[in-house]
Amino acid sequence: MKNFKYLFLFIILGTVFNCEEDFLDTAPARSISAEQVAETPAATAAIVSGIYANLRSFGIGNPARVDVDYGQKGIMAITDMMGQDIVLNNFNWYIFLYNYNGRAQTSSRTNIVWNTYYTAIADANSVINALSSNMDRSAEEDALLGQALAIRGFSLFNLVRVYAHTYIGNENEPGIPVPDRIDFDGKGRGTVQDTYDAIIPDLEEAVGLLNGFNRSSKQEIDQNVVHGFLANVYLETGQWQLAAENAASARAGYSLMPGDTYATDGFDDINNVEWMWGADIDNESSTTFISFFSHFDSSAGGYGGIGFGNGFKMMDGRLYDQIPDTDLRKAAWVDPNDATSPYPPYTNTKFIDATGTFEGDYSYMRAAEFYLVEAEAKARLGDATAADILFELVSNRDPAYVKSTSTGDALVEEIYLQRRIELWGEGVSWYDLKRLKKPLDRTGPGSTHKSFGLIDIEIEGDFFRMQIPQGELNSNPNIGVGDQNP
Repeated sequence: MKNFKYLFLFIILGTVFNCEEDFLDTAPARSISAEQVAETPAATAAIVSGIYANLRSFGIGNPARVDVDYGQKGIMAITDMMGQDIVLNNFNWYIFLYNYNGRAQTSSRTNIVWNTYYTAIADANSVINALSSNMDRSAEEDALLGQALAIRGFSLFNLVRVYAHTYIGNENEPGIPVPDRIDFDGKGRGTVQDTYDAIIPDLEEAVGLLNGFNRSSKQEIDQNVVHGFLANVYLETGQWQLAAENAASARAGYSLMPGDTYATDGFDDINNVEWMWGADIDNESSTTFISFFSHFDSSAGGYGGIGFGNGFKMMDGRLYDQIPDTDLRKAAWVDPNDATSPYPPYTNTKFIDATGTFEGDYSYMRAAEFYLVEAEAKARLGDATAADILFELVSNRDPAYVKSTSTGDALVEEIYLQRRIELWGEGVSWYDLKRLKKPLDRTGPGSTHKSFGLIDIEIEGDFFRMQIPQGELNSNPNIGVGDQNP
């Protein structure tokens, strides 16, 4: 593993110790010794704050400018652009992900995913290693330790999904390095099972430590968010009962936004009642053109907007045609029969930055996702309430929706279709292809994908894994050429 030998950024004393400072206004931190963390409790909070800041920042994943590198939301977009439900309008920033050249070990794109999450893990470890041995922790320190464990588990989960095959059937296949220190000698890949054996205990412990924690904003991870992480982990590993239970706990206390606002909300405001975790972007934290709305807001003057890059992100017509006309969500994409639209057919109008200055907030997690996780898990268990849970969500979006009478695999497929519609552009589609062992199909009948860069991938094909970055191969003696993904 590449050494993370970062000098801790000096933090103005007034920022660290003045309780009137906003928690996330602290300058992003990298790493700090366990001794410093133990001796300076305020620095521990600054480290956790810095991790959150890094996850919404530019340049953590790749120091050289790469305009798809803007933290967690950027990685969500990276994986979506490798799926089949988003069509790229022209040769634009995402072309090397869309055509899978970005998965190569020499590409800056694979660096982005690897470095962003391993930086978060290194910083989380500085907190974990200091606080986990302290048996006299305060409630505040428990909450900080819980957040750090959650960040490490979440980061490992995303890394193993990107650099390895899905869990079921591949437990003994190569996984990813699991670091336990800030500054460490390189570790080997281990197995997929080894990785999940590290992820699940971290997240389960975090749930307990965050019990009773009342966060100051949705930018912080709380117990509901960790239940969301666990729900997805257990769905990935086929532990259906635990997936259902954690999904229900994740969305507890959240309501669905009115269905008629789905296509008009813009998905740019952290105060949305469905949002569970995200980033509150303002003038100081905005990364301007290197941002989600620059790439996904069709109305903006960014790379994906009208009149500048025209790199519109569009829904594949095959998926669009499966959305009933009564479904209120359908208005979030341009009707191909609408001759008055300034956008090409199927262009998304789902994501709109109302500020017009690339200061729209980022959504990392919404409650709607966990209706779908719970419904799928219960469908796989043969639980009749699965259709009820699906109905609760979909009837909110489509007043004409009739509760499904399907069961078993047929119901799972119906839920999968709803995942594709509901969570379009929100970072789940590529992971779902892998998890559900489906091929990547961009050339089938009715596809509206562009002719450039087209690629289809067989079930669990090698291209469904990014390659480990070249820098890691060069610096880690325990990962050689023979350990690389094909």
